[in-house]
Amino acid sequence: MASAADAEFREGGRQFVQGISKALYIALAGVVLQIVSLGTDFYVWEGTRQSAWFGVPHTSELIFLSALVTAGLLAMTAAGRSPVSGRKAGLTIAIAGLLAAAQLGYRMVAPPFGGRVPEHAAIIGNSCLYYCLPSQAASVDLLIGIWMALLGCLMVAAGGIAHTFGQAGQQAPGTPWRSQVQPEMNPWLGLAALGGAGQFVFGYTVFTFYRTIAPEGATTWSGWLPTPHTASLVLAITVVVIGLVWSAARRRSPLQPSGLGAVIAVLGFISTVRIAYRILQPPFGSPDVAIGPSAYLALASAALIAVAGLAQAKVYWKKAKPIS
Repeated sequence: MASAADAEFREGGRQFVQGISKALYIALAGVVLQIVSLGTDFYVWEGTRQSAWFGVPHTSELIFLSALVTAGLLAMTAAGRSPVSGRKAGLTIAIAGLLAAAQLGYRMVAPPFGGRVPEHAAIIGNSCLYYCLPSQAASVDLLIGIWMALLGCLMVAAGGIAHTFGQAGQQAPGTPWRSQVQPEMNPWLGLAALGGAGQFVFGYTVFTFYRTIAPEGATTWSGWLPTPHTASLVLAITVVVIGLVWSAARRRSPLQPSGLGAVIAVLGFISTVRIAYRILQPPFGSPDVAIGPSAYLALASAALIAVAGLAQAKVYWKKAKPIS
């Protein structure tokens, strides 16, 4: 005879599965295709196979973000812990899938090869490594991996749209994540937000992170193109840190004061380590590489996030600690 605990476990499992609409199963299948495709090659260019991560690094990270958002919202929806309603969850999934599909579709007709690197290689330029007309891009062979990724993105988008307008999406309520003890907006959180903005603006927009010297002349680079994985990581951390500070300012923080500081400190530490690594190890084969002043400003901004987060955590941990 089954125990009450076993019956409760089975009932919980049924409720978990029932929380996922058929449309979300389509999106989940798309997530599987997205993740599998990121382990494959996308192009053959000049006889060399180019993987998803090194052929189109920013695009591959957008695909990964779409998969992460979809899987996360799907799991939270199924568990009844989604911070947004079913319609908003479906719409978020659809937008993430469509953005990834649009960027991937562009990279299929305009691969990131060919053109020329601009003299001042900031975040925007006239090289196909950035964006260019399909006629300016080099000719490549598309491999099955890139088609698999496109199909996965389209399935995610279709599943999200169907869930948004389906009955399950319209009926599923949101469960806001809001800490009972709300942090107060203070200078430490303001400094964390300032550091979050600074690390991306100084390091990965129009400011000089590197300066390379070659026989044909010198080229200045922002960190966006030569360090795409670091740039994407720093951008993600910037968005999360500013989002957490904004939620605290609106009294809707998902974390209590000391926990909020601890999370911000960890994110700042990750940024600091990654930016420092790219300062010590530039991604160029030539030894003639100078580090621009904005690289150190980006590093200082990342360190500011970590310090501000630690200060926030320490101050409020002491306040919460009972006096013996």
